Amino acid sequence: MVRYECPRCGFGVRPGDENCGRCGEDLKPKSVQPIQVTLGAVQLDRGQGERYNAHIRSVDSIQVARPDSTIQAKKAELDRREQALLERERKLRAFAKELEGRSKAVGPAVPPAAPDMDELRRRVREELARQFEPELEALQAQLDEREAELQEARLKLQMTEACQTIEGVDEAELARITEEIFTELRAQLRSPPKVSDVGVLRTRIPRLDEVLGGGIPEGHVVLLSGPPGTMKSTLAYTILYKAAVNGLSALYLSVEQGRRSIVRQMERMGMPEAGAEGRLKVMDLRELRREMEGSEGNWREVIMGYVQREQEATGFKAFALDSLESFKALTEHCFSRQDLKDLFDWFKALGITVLVISENVPDEWDEDYQGEAYLSDGILELLMREMGDSRVQRWVRCVKMRGANVDNRYYTMFHDGREFSLSLPLAPQPCVR
Repeated sequence: MVRYECPRCGFGVRPGDENCGRCGEDLKPKSVQPIQVTLGAVQLDRGQGERYNAHIRSVDSIQVARPDSTIQAKKAELDRREQALLERERKLRAFAKELEGRSKAVGPAVPPAAPDMDELRRRVREELARQFEPELEALQAQLDEREAELQEARLKLQMTEACQTIEGVDEAELARITEEIFTELRAQLRSPPKVSDVGVLRTRIPRLDEVLGGGIPEGHVVLLSGPPGTMKSTLAYTILYKAAVNGLSALYLSVEQGRRSIVRQMERMGMPEAGAEGRLKVMDLRELRREMEGSEGNWREVIMGYVQREQEATGFKAFALDSLESFKALTEHCFSRQDLKDLFDWFKALGITVLVISENVPDEWDEDYQGEAYLSDGILELLMREMGDSRVQRWVRCVKMRGANVDNRYYTMFHDGREFSLSLPLAPQPCVR
């Protein structure tokens, strides 16, 4: 049997190995010497055979280690892959720097700012005032000129009577001309150039528009709150009726009272249905059920669907909901503050002015009323004020109106059967919270 071994440590190797598997000695073909081992020639003393038998094993059972060539090849492959990854990382860093430089050069994208509607309305009003100011000044100058002519005519008349050299002037004719001049001037001063309302719904109730800073801004959701008997429904109907008389379409939806009862009541208050010329539509649940027959969903979804369909069909710009508490009662679940916010946002998305009648008493300031008060754009608070002589007066106050310079004082509100009127009360006013 031929055996190959390392000349340094004597570890067994295979033919063709370049390194020793134990000590790493460089092996060359000329340095590897075959050793002839004849097992039959080994003789052991019988007495010592048992002692050496435990230390002698067969050559066939000796483990021969494999060379490190495979490990070196794998290490070379790993080095190559590592270099490729480093090169790729270098390229990615260069690309990231290039992108960062481009983003700095372009600059951050700034979204366009939303237009401020309140500021836009103010500028339009100022521009209209500047446009008509010269005409008002011209009217005043014309009035001064006519007064100067009249004074001159009177002076001439006095000189004529004194000197008696000029033919007398007819006093009746002079008085007639003077009266015509002043009549024309008074008419011009009473009817100044009309400035169209920009972005507001005018209530056309004496002094109420002044309290609201010109009217209710378009697109606002305004809360009319107060105890029973404060004429909240009549006030909301009056605002919509006057808007309809002046050419603006409106919708009044009552969840509590029937349509015929509302129409008869408002006719007794000086607002006949024919006066609106069909531009004010009054609806109740019975009429709504008839028009929305076949619609699916709860009452809340049916009502909102009808309002949206009617708005798309007629394009009405003013809407009144009577009342909010009855609308909440129609829902199948608890009407949360989020539901109320969704309802008000839905009204604003329609682009209409909404009057919401609420039976909540502001003196209680419970959690539900706080949600309505904070989410609405404006609040008109109505209350009953007991006077010292057993009389009761209705008072109204604008608690807030976003985008308008309002008067927050209490005003006494009267209704003579035909028209509302407001005046400052003589009694001490309640404390404003």
